[in-house]
Amino acid sequence: ITAIMRRIAPLATLLLASGASGHAALSFPRPRNAADGSLAPWTSWAYPCDKTHSGANCSISFCEHGHDCQGSCPIAARSGVKGALTASNGQACYWFSNGCTVGCARCDGSSNHVGHGSQRFLFKGMSAAALRARNLSIEDPFSPPPGALALNQTTAKSLAIAPNCADPKTAPTVCDPRLRTANTQAACGSKEDVYYYSPWRAPGAAPVIDACGMAGGRFPGQGVGGAGAQFQNSSVMRQGDAGSSLPRGPPAAVWRAGDSPEVGWTVMANHGGGYAYRLAPADAPLTENTFRKLPLAFDGPSALRWDGDRAADMRFDSAARGWQVSTGTVPAGSSWRKNPIPSGLWEREGPTFRPVCDESAACVRGYSTGGAAQGECRCSGWSNGGPLLPNVEVVDRVALPASLSPGRYVLQWRWDCEESDQVWASCSDVQVVAAATGAEPEAKAGVSAA
Repeated sequence: ITAIMRRIAPLATLLLASGASGHAALSFPRPRNAADGSLAPWTSWAYPCDKTHSGANCSISFCEHGHDCQGSCPIAARSGVKGALTASNGQACYWFSNGCTVGCARCDGSSNHVGHGSQRFLFKGMSAAALRARNLSIEDPFSPPPGALALNQTTAKSLAIAPNCADPKTAPTVCDPRLRTANTQAACGSKEDVYYYSPWRAPGAAPVIDACGMAGGRFPGQGVGGAGAQFQNSSVMRQGDAGSSLPRGPPAAVWRAGDSPEVGWTVMANHGGGYAYRLAPADAPLTENTFRKLPLAFDGPSALRWDGDRAADMRFDSAARGWQVSTGTVPAGSSWRKNPIPSGLWEREGPTFRPVCDESAACVRGYSTGGAAQGECRCSGWSNGGPLLPNVEVVDRVALPASLSPGRYVLQWRWDCEESDQVWASCSDVQVVAAATGAEPEAKAGVSAA
């Protein structure tokens, strides 16, 4: 433990108190869920603040009131300016399914933490408040020595770890600590394995309300809920709309069968877990059963990309790290990758895992002192009021079968959370053309292994 000076207001404590739900979205190809990004007030938003952008029109926010939500899902502006953000993705990160656990046939639309959420962890017997009072910090808040972070047994009395249904049909399959993203040192299935029934613990097995997400994460008629289960209505989409019913748009990308195109997503409120990509013919029902028929395999390493700059990619081998799984997934054999950005919220989530980049001392200290300035952390944290700037994307390549028939398709990105009982989804329109004949396949610059 090292002594430090407290720097800024306790942002992490505020987020814990809010019970914020995870929010993330596909950033490219641009999803249907981003249609409101072409309307005001999203077109009036930009970051950082300047003479023409102030207040709600440049603030990175967490929408809880159904208005002034234009800064809730920003992405890299790709303008060549470091840290510049745009709201062109609209409210794409507010399309999800709430109250979904492994083994159940249905989500309830309400429970973002089924039987958990109020638990707290202690570092060597001390809470985050006690650490701050003593001017102390944790040297490694992500993966401390086993036993250093322990569940506070007083708060554990409120736990009721169980699936969100009386008759679960499947059991969790992810136990490997390398795949887990929260409370990673708990014995799998033990009474302290708080997230045992969360969607990521059996990738693809948890139900959803809609395969392309619901605006606000709830069933029609349930209205708005807490912790981000809200949505700002516009002329093109409203709270309770189903993502699968959004109008088809022009192709956001044109891909060639047999190639491995890039895809990317951006996280806001970060709740671990992992993700996969799947395709469905555009004229087919956009249901989970349809998307399950054409899961896409990952091809090559992953990358973190800042500001849309491929030259600055930080590549890492998800498979070699044990961060990729294809056993115990749905559909059987489909490939899923772990969210590579740890939240650092150790008091709520316990041990997580070390980030892929070397974070600054100020970033690491901030997880104990109550916060670091927005943008202080490059590859850990959360973006709605936290230390991570959402100019970073998680980029992969997905392998298109050479036998894929030309035509219009819908790409589904599905994120199964671990810290919360929620599933996020984005759906993009893409055009697939015939496989190349007698020519080299698409180059894999930017994500291919060095």
